[in-house]
Amino acid sequence: MTITELQRKSDQIEGFILALRNRESELHKEIGTLRSGLDIDIKASTVLKHLLDHMVKDEIEKMAGLITYGLKTIFDDQNLSFIPVITKKNEKMHIELRTKRDNIEGNMDSFGGSVAVIESFLLRVLCMLKLNLAKLMLLDETFAPVSEEYISNTSKMVSEISRKLGIDILLVTHQKGFMDNADHVYRASESDKGLVMEKIR
Repeated sequence: MTITELQRKSDQIEGFILALRNRESELHKEIGTLRSGLDIDIKASTVLKHLLDHMVKDEIEKMAGLITYGLKTIFDDQNLSFIPVITKKNEKMHIELRTKRDNIEGNMDSFGGSVAVIESFLLRVLCMLKLNLAKLMLLDETFAPVSEEYISNTSKMVSEISRKLGIDILLVTHQKGFMDNADHVYRASESDKGLVMEKIR
């Protein structure tokens, strides 16, 4: 091999080395850009997760306020509150629904069937509104556990919810106190022709 050919080969190798160094420099810049973008994505994700958690907590607190209002409206002789306890487990939000009377706290059914039924009813109403479901609710003896002394308040609240939120509520019940605030009242009875619906009001 001649000196000229060796020089040409050497120039080619130097050209390859220079091209590789330029490519290495470009790759370092791209890696820096990707790291910067990844860092921004991680920060944005953290901020978004924090905002979502905050929004969920706000919604839950509003829900708790409305249910507490319902409890105080019906059970006006008791100091009842609805308390959602929010904790995090494995980076996921966990919500436990609790009821409190004075300084005693327990599960939703800790203070009797009447309280649990009202809380359950109010949660159903809130879910219907939140999920934009059809505004029709069928209740078959739902308020049977509600004791006689609270039927009037419950009846007024059901009527108010129906009127203010535009929800049609059909309640099947043996508790006559619910007739007082109903818009329409029918009596169902058995006959030799089957079930007969008689309009009372």
